Amino acid sequence: MSDPSSQPLIEVRHVSHEYGSTGGHEAELVLSDINLSICGNEAVALLGPSGCGKSTLVRIMAGLITPSKGEVLWKGSPLTGVSPGVSMVFQNFALFPWLSVRGNVLLPVEHLPPAEQAARLEKVLATVGLGAYEYSYPRELSGGMKQRVGIARALIANPEVLAMDEPFSALDVLTAETLRNEIARLLASADHPLRTMVFVTHNISEAVFLATKIVLLAANPGRVDVVVPVTMPYPRDPDSPEFRAAVENLHRILTHTNLPDTAVAVADAGKVSTKVDETRRRIAPVSIPYVTPAEVLGLLGLIDHEATDVFELAERLGKEFGSVVRLVKAAELLGLVRTPGQDVEITPLGLEALAAVPTEQKRIVREQLLKLKIFELLVRLIKVQPEQLLSDEELIRELTIALPHEKPRQLFRTLLSWGRYSEIISYDQRKHIIRLYEGKGRTRVAAPAPLVPPAPAGDPAPPTPPPPTSPAA
Repeated sequence: MSDPSSQPLIEVRHVSHEYGSTGGHEAELVLSDINLSICGNEAVALLGPSGCGKSTLVRIMAGLITPSKGEVLWKGSPLTGVSPGVSMVFQNFALFPWLSVRGNVLLPVEHLPPAEQAARLEKVLATVGLGAYEYSYPRELSGGMKQRVGIARALIANPEVLAMDEPFSALDVLTAETLRNEIARLLASADHPLRTMVFVTHNISEAVFLATKIVLLAANPGRVDVVVPVTMPYPRDPDSPEFRAAVENLHRILTHTNLPDTAVAVADAGKVSTKVDETRRRIAPVSIPYVTPAEVLGLLGLIDHEATDVFELAERLGKEFGSVVRLVKAAELLGLVRTPGQDVEITPLGLEALAAVPTEQKRIVREQLLKLKIFELLVRLIKVQPEQLLSDEELIRELTIALPHEKPRQLFRTLLSWGRYSEIISYDQRKHIIRLYEGKGRTRVAAPAPLVPPAPAGDPAPPTPPPPTSPAA
């Protein structure tokens, strides 16, 4: 474990980062006010849902990305450019196909004398078990061997910090387990100089197996939520009670953070005007997760009458935790499931939808969607347009204003998917126009009731405002 009194090797101070606007897209804030330190002899895992900025943060620490705001310090001095003491292992191997294993691994130490290069190469290839593959090319290697080459390339520079971005996610289960054990062996070995590591992972057990400190990141935008120390000595036994308790603790934290038992209530306030700016200001929407109706209905069939642990559900679906959380959140938002603790349970309405024919499923989903503020906002925006025709760019602008931390175009596509499936809206892709759906035998979707407070007893009712003649600016 690190000495708390020692100076951190890496300090991240009030770092925020956004990817700039391109092709008409708004800038996207991926990290917000991150404060974090990496000390010597620490193995730090960055854990969190997809899209929370884990990969961006580890690249900022390595000096591969300059943050939009804030600063990164290396041993107390501001970092400019690539960090001199950090080596990086990438998820997708990042090998040069025209170079042999020898050529790829020697890249970071080409400036050293040939004798020093040869000595380091022999040692590092022996460390990762590739001594017999020195003159092989990437096309001759399996995925596990390619990642061993990437690890060897990182270790040959004798880095003070090894940074890894999901290094095992592209590998099969057995190969990933083997490499994970080898990294753990290096961290535990008194004969190896590697003592400090920061790595990105989606795998909770992997984080507990390797890390001395786990940083849980929240999303939209990415920010530090909880820091959990892991005090078990190396080597760690995944079957031990201490290990299982640490995994369960992370399960509880992640479940409480991502699937709270208490739903967030959005209060209505004040009189609603027919103007666009009043509509936007008076309705505070909650984003609908980026999943499809088919995925949610498929989830209902998977859990059926039996409560299922959300982490077991992720394993059964073969998906990482963050994507399963989005799916469960969408189903819960529609009242089709509930999430007591770590379990996902189908509700009576979910059972009704599961047993219904497709037309009835659409009706159930439509009624539930129209209760959501984001669809209330959508319907009102259409209602205030000339001829009740809403352009897609206008909707994207309104979503950007109403939900500044969401990805507006991805949210737009999600609303289209749900709105068209449930027959709330129709979309003319050629003209980029959204209108309320008017199918045969269907009553047109009514505008949500105005949120006008009732008049006190004895007072006359407020006058009905005239219909709008043009949209607000």
